[in-house]
Amino acid sequence: MSGVSAHPLVLLVAAALATLAVVAIEPKAVVAVAALPAAVAVAVLAWSALNRRPLATLALVFAMVFLTDAVFRVREYQDKDVDFQVLLKLAVWTAIAAVALCHAKRWVGAILTPTNLPWLMLLAWLFVTAAVSQSPAYSAVAAFSILACVLFCAYAFATIDRIAIFSAVIAAIVVFCLISIVLYFAVPEFGRYVYWLNEQRYVSNRLSGIAGSANNMGRLAAFGLVIIGIYARELHAANRWFVPVGALIMAAALVMTNSRTSMMMVVVILGAFHLLTRQRLYIAVFAVSLALVSLAAILPAGDDALRVISRSGSIEEVASFTGRTDIWYAVAKLAEAKPWTGFGYASSVFVLPQHEREVGFLTSHAHNVVLQLLLTTGWVGVGLFLLSILSVGLRAIILGDRATLAILSFVLLNGITESSGFTTLANICSIAFAMAVTLPPERRVHEIYRPYQRRFS
Repeated sequence: MSGVSAHPLVLLVAAALATLAVVAIEPKAVVAVAALPAAVAVAVLAWSALNRRPLATLALVFAMVFLTDAVFRVREYQDKDVDFQVLLKLAVWTAIAAVALCHAKRWVGAILTPTNLPWLMLLAWLFVTAAVSQSPAYSAVAAFSILACVLFCAYAFATIDRIAIFSAVIAAIVVFCLISIVLYFAVPEFGRYVYWLNEQRYVSNRLSGIAGSANNMGRLAAFGLVIIGIYARELHAANRWFVPVGALIMAAALVMTNSRTSMMMVVVILGAFHLLTRQRLYIAVFAVSLALVSLAAILPAGDDALRVISRSGSIEEVASFTGRTDIWYAVAKLAEAKPWTGFGYASSVFVLPQHEREVGFLTSHAHNVVLQLLLTTGWVGVGLFLLSILSVGLRAIILGDRATLAILSFVLLNGITESSGFTTLANICSIAFAMAVTLPPERRVHEIYRPYQRRFS
């Protein structure tokens, strides 16, 4: 008996009619229907990556970085309904975790070492504390998002050249920045940072783009600049235009966000990365001395100096770290109620809005990574995090791995005034943490790229 094949047009028409029927019967299902093509595309990439196709794995790296901080609609702090963007992120996190676990034999041996024990325990503790959260399901998903990034980074670094991986990371951030800059001019209500003051809504001149906020946008652009600064020589060897064009776009986005912390992070990390070598140690000593002298000269200026770095011209803005000191005080008091387990990982988004009066205004996280972990995972989580940073950092120092130290510094510096990679769902700092703890030590750069250096000698 001969088979019967349907014409592709017939299949498309049938699919369209089925979609219309679903939407007509249940209008809320339109979100799931809209997410279906993207989820199918992610599934195809995951299947290709499972079959060890490097381009598919790099495409998943691109998707992971691009979608982690992407916001396609503004949501309230406590709005945790499943929509298109959540479904898409869940599809990516599930795909990358599945790919990593299916090829666990290729990377798990390198991960199970004594120096990695603290952060492995930290990841496990996030799931343990999710059980005491006000929303255990949401907390578990948030913990899974970080675990998925760590597992996938371990797999990617074990199977693909790191320069190819970081190229995909930078490409994703550049595309993200380009889209955001276009929205800044085309759709100001969405592309610019919106804030409320005295019950009045204002659209600022700060770029927020599809990152949801100016600080998130600045953090993402800053991470791209840090990576491109670390591997500028290797990336330039691969493509002469990649570094200057990528750096220009990301720098433009960073400046447009007016995110002072992110700008400072780029300067400090790349400055330390390129100066702190044995041959140039005297430059580092000079730079530190110059900074101390400058600080001594600025401090007597008092109020006038503070007004220069204040966006509003208010001294209180700088002295209180833009209101963060009030948050820190309130969070420290709240954490005393549950000192060991905290309120459950990612629960700050539910807990802090309930204590708006104590804080003084509405916020969803502690704006400090240690206080955030203290509030949500207790002293156990804080201890495991600090041990993780120390163990990975000491290993990098012993091996002379400046790249790992630079990426780890990005997580820590952002954690001074933000909750870094452990807020709720994974963000770019979560990916930075995953890369720092799973990045294998590399041989000396001059040993790998000696032919490249000879070409310019």
